[in-house]
Amino acid sequence: MLFYLMHIIHIITVILWIGGLAFVTMIVLPMAISTPDALQKVLMFQRVEHRFAKIARAYNLITGISGFIMVFLMGWHKLLFTRAGIPLTFMTMVWVFWFVMLFGLEPIIIRKMLDNMAKGGAKMDIDGVFRKLNKMHYFMVAISMAAVIAGVLTAHGPVALY
Repeated sequence: MLFYLMHIIHIITVILWIGGLAFVTMIVLPMAISTPDALQKVLMFQRVEHRFAKIARAYNLITGISGFIMVFLMGWHKLLFTRAGIPLTFMTMVWVFWFVMLFGLEPIIIRKMLDNMAKGGAKMDIDGVFRKLNKMHYFMVAISMAAVIAGVLTAHGPVALY
């Protein structure tokens, strides 16, 4: 029963988290990029990103906790870093990547960069920065979707681990 509850929580949280990421990537960033005024561009993105980052951190923690509970309930931890556990290992590594991004790199690097742009301190190619940011977001959407596929293979596919 606990496994099913964790699975439901895990799936709902992943849907909300990755759906939010896709929204930021496909809607918010292109809107920011098309905003002609550099300061407005930065401020708009900062407002959305600041709000979503808090939510994404909560989703990351809930996804991780529910995922690790399922892994240990099912004994899948024995499959990590083995050939049979490639999908599970990949999913775990993507979660670790996100944890590092959300709790380490993102607050330090991206916020500092956006703050510098908002202050107008250094001459920067703001449009170029936003294009790179958008490419990075598309990469993060892609690896997140690959992790979703790995999750489906782990739990429901022909290589189901349980």
